[in-house]
Amino acid sequence: MRGRPDLFISYKDETAILKNSSNKFVALVISTSLLVLGYVADDYWILLLSASIFLTIATWGLNILSGMAGQISLAHGFFVAVGTYTAAVVGGFSTEFPNKIIGYELDMIIWLPLAGIVAAGVGLIIAPLAVRLKGLNLALVSIGIVYIGSYILSNLKTVTGGAGLGRKTAGYTLLGINFKDGLEIGSLFFTKNQVLYYIGLLVALLLGIGVKNILRSKIGRAYAAIRDRDIAAEAIGINLARFKASAFALSSFYAGIAGALMFSTIGAVDVERFGLLFSVTFIAIVVIGGVGTVMGPIFGSIFFGLMPGIIKFVIDHSEFIRDSIPLNAAQIERIIFGLFIVGFLMFEPRGLWGIWFRLRNYFKAWPFSY
Repeated sequence: MRGRPDLFISYKDETAILKNSSNKFVALVISTSLLVLGYVADDYWILLLSASIFLTIATWGLNILSGMAGQISLAHGFFVAVGTYTAAVVGGFSTEFPNKIIGYELDMIIWLPLAGIVAAGVGLIIAPLAVRLKGLNLALVSIGIVYIGSYILSNLKTVTGGAGLGRKTAGYTLLGINFKDGLEIGSLFFTKNQVLYYIGLLVALLLGIGVKNILRSKIGRAYAAIRDRDIAAEAIGINLARFKASAFALSSFYAGIAGALMFSTIGAVDVERFGLLFSVTFIAIVVIGGVGTVMGPIFGSIFFGLMPGIIKFVIDHSEFIRDSIPLNAAQIERIIFGLFIVGFLMFEPRGLWGIWFRLRNYFKAWPFSY
């Protein structure tokens, strides 16, 4: 009904992704801004924005498993690693020195979805643990998976190159077009990092719609029931084994896709990168952004991804901070990130999404208090 944007007369309208004209306008403005920003921003900020996008994809995966289905996992970084090395093998180059490393140099249209599929398959293999375990026990087992995975990857030298040496990531060929040295479309020229940024935006859009649809579907409602009370969920006919396994598979799929893209901007990857701290980072991003929401991982990933650039900008433009704080940018970043984790857990459990939610409702109700 006109003039009543929050009054719905059908379930279809109420569950729509963009419910009214205001939502559509905001989505259009944000989309246009992101497209323009990818062309006008310098290479450093493009790298940070790309990192935020890839982190968002990976964190959506963890949010499906932990935020929606309530399964605690500290092994998310391992599934990111599976996606990274699947893409590197399928789309990367083979070498003979210093170690023999396999690579098949296939197109991105093949290695990108395959990275998610292989990671999902590994997730399905591990999924039976989730049926028998939950809470702290599942968290401890997932830590074991990280260490076992790190050991296996370190010794698969034909795949990973070995610890301390690493290997090149997947190649930069999409639909037969190599964009390693950039891509020219008409009078416009895009660098490699800009192309990866736009590819990341497209993939994030598709996977974000997927998360939203899962959240409002029968599967999402089953996940919520399992998260809130798994015994009651089983009593009303929800198959715990099937839905927990599907949560692990979906989470691993998102992690694999993110892993395939995440290290492409760097061009190389080392197995030592995928330790326990790497997995904990995703949990911290979920906590800061907001657990169990679609927007939470976006907020948390933008915060984590852009924080190095913001800190660097402040230090470069503030002589007082450079002279008075005996810490480098990386150390300041870790301290701020840790303080935000503690602060949100203590004072705002819903994270940045909770702050945004309250601000949105305040301005929607203004000048009334409710």
